[in-house]
Amino acid sequence: MRNLFFSLLLLSGTLSAQTYDQPEQPTAKFPFGLPLTTPDSAKVISTDKLLKTGKPTVLAFWLTTCMPCQMELAAYTQHYETWKKETDFNFYAISTDWPERFRKISEKATAAKWPFPVYWDGQRSFSNILPGALNGLPQVFIFDKTGKLVWRHRRYTPGDEQEMYTKLKEVAGRK
Repeated sequence: MRNLFFSLLLLSGTLSAQTYDQPEQPTAKFPFGLPLTTPDSAKVISTDKLLKTGKPTVLAFWLTTCMPCQMELAAYTQHYETWKKETDFNFYAISTDWPERFRKISEKATAAKWPFPVYWDGQRSFSNILPGALNGLPQVFIFDKTGKLVWRHRRYTPGDEQEMYTKLKEVAGRK
């Protein structure tokens, strides 16, 4: 019975959301110079799209088949306009879907009316440079205005978006 209890406790800990207040740094410098694709199939480089100096940046990684990802992005959408009025930041949703799911990325973003830019990491390049290799989605990363990774969160439960925004305000110098 005791072993069963500890096994369940261990399992519940691995399935819950995880926040990393002092995360390991990426193996490349933000904004990385990685290939991305827009929902309308335009090829871009992350350095051209993700770099806006002087602002903290949020990268939210997701999959079209991931229900927690959809819930998280819906929560961000619900609060996005209010947050943008209060805090100056960049926010990007980056799908790591397989090529056969590419059309679904645009469909999801359009149907959900996401107010933030959406990109596709078709080569899954971010998993090679970000801590944790994007194992367990959704994952959210906050970079400060200098490009230093300051916060990382894995998985989603309702309310996690408030934790992210609290950290984002702190990084932006707002209380």
